[in-house]
Amino acid sequence: MHRRGLLAGVLALGLWASGAAAHNHDRDAAERLQALGEVLPLQDILARVARDYPGQVLKVEFEQDEGGHCQEPGGRAAGCWRYEFKILQDQGRLVKLEVDARTGEVVRVSTRPLRRGGRHP
Repeated sequence: MHRRGLLAGVLALGLWASGAAAHNHDRDAAERLQALGEVLPLQDILARVARDYPGQVLKVEFEQDEGGHCQEPGGRAAGCWRYEFKILQDQGRLVKLEVDARTGEVVRVSTRPLRRGGRHP
């Protein structure tokens, strides 16, 4: 992994580990599901994200998809979990990614220029 990707991973893990109560809940849920083999580890997802979307990771969230779009084979509803990342790239572009926590597949990407005034959304 190149230096920028490694930095992004370290920063994201730091954000994940030192977040507020909501992020601690995210981390606890992710670790529990990882132990059950239901989701991939954040480190694995970060390696993929850093390779394909280089930049500084500003935020990491772990959420359950409430949309009901996830179905396992046979029609049974799956526990559909997503890692969400906000990444600041070169030239001030902000990228928001949603990644399927089970497969590591990027399921949604949105980009926009960072707002002037230095505030991150």
